[in-house]
Amino acid sequence: MPYKHEVASAVVVKVLSRGSVFPVSLPTSEAFEVAQSEPPVLASDGLPARLTGSWARDKKYYLERYLNVFTRGIGRKWSGKLAYIDLFSGPGRSVIRGTAEELEGSPFTALNCHFAKYVFVDVPEVLATLKERLSGHAKSSQISLVEGDCNTAIDSIRAASPANYLSIVFIDPTGLQIQFRTVQCLVENRKVDLLMTIQLGMAIRMNLPLYIQGEGATLSAFLGNDGWREDVEAGGSSSQIARRILNRYLEELRRLGYGTVRDREIDIRSDQNNLLLYFMVLASRHPLGEKFWREATQILSTGQRNLKF
Repeated sequence: MPYKHEVASAVVVKVLSRGSVFPVSLPTSEAFEVAQSEPPVLASDGLPARLTGSWARDKKYYLERYLNVFTRGIGRKWSGKLAYIDLFSGPGRSVIRGTAEELEGSPFTALNCHFAKYVFVDVPEVLATLKERLSGHAKSSQISLVEGDCNTAIDSIRAASPANYLSIVFIDPTGLQIQFRTVQCLVENRKVDLLMTIQLGMAIRMNLPLYIQGEGATLSAFLGNDGWREDVEAGGSSSQIARRILNRYLEELRRLGYGTVRDREIDIRSDQNNLLLYFMVLASRHPLGEKFWREATQILSTGQRNLKF
C-alpha cells in the first residue's frame, strides 16, 4: 500500500510497497528527481505512515492549539454548526525520520475537537489507509471521505460540507499542489477560515530556478496568476524574491476579503540547520479569526511567550 513522504521540494513522492518511486503533481520540466532509498514505513498499528521531519511536531502543536481555541470560542455562537475540512489529510499517522516516534495526523487532531462535521480529502490510496485507521471511530457518522486531488474534487468537497456551517479548512500540502482557483471556489458564498502552510522555503525559494527556467505553470496556478515573474525581475536574493511572491499570494487572499495576521506568521524550520521550510498562516474574514490565532500562538512550541503583540 502506498504512502506519502514529506520532502523538501515541490514534488510529491509516492512509494509503493515494491519500492518503486515516481513524482506527481508537477510537469516533467518542473520536477526535481527525488532519490528515495528508504523502505516503506509502517506505524505501530501495522499501517503505512507518512515519513516526516521533526518539524512536524511544531505544526501539530499550532494546529491543535488553534482548533481548540476556535471551537471553544465560537462553538456556542454557531450552535455547534462547525466543520473541519482537510484538503491533504494524509494517512492519519506520521513517523519522525530517523526515530521510532509517531505523531497522530491532522484528521485525528481535529477529531479531538468539537466539530459537527469532518471532511477528509486525499488521493484514493492514501485515503484508504486513513479509512482503516478511522474504522470504528466514535465520530464515524460525522466524517465524509472525498477521494482525489482537491483541485479536481472541489465540487465533491463543497457538497460534503454543509453550506450553513462555519468551516475551518486546513491546507497542508507538501509543495504547491493547492491551486488558487480551488481556494476561490471553496470559499465562495461560504463562511470559511483558512489555516495554511505556505511552502516558502521548501517549494518556492528552493525551486525558484526551476520555475524561472521553465514555464512556471505550477507557481502560476498556486498564485492564480503569473505576476511572480515581476517579482523575479525586481531582483535580489532568492529569499527576497520568495518573500515578494509570498506577499503577492497574501494580496490575492485579501482580494477575496481575507485578512492575515502578518506579525503572527509562524515559521517552521528544520532542526539541522534552522532552514526555513514554510509558514503557517491564518486567513479569516472576521476579526475573531485574528483574535483566536493570536491566542493560539501566544505560547510558542518552545514554551516561550510570543513577544509579537
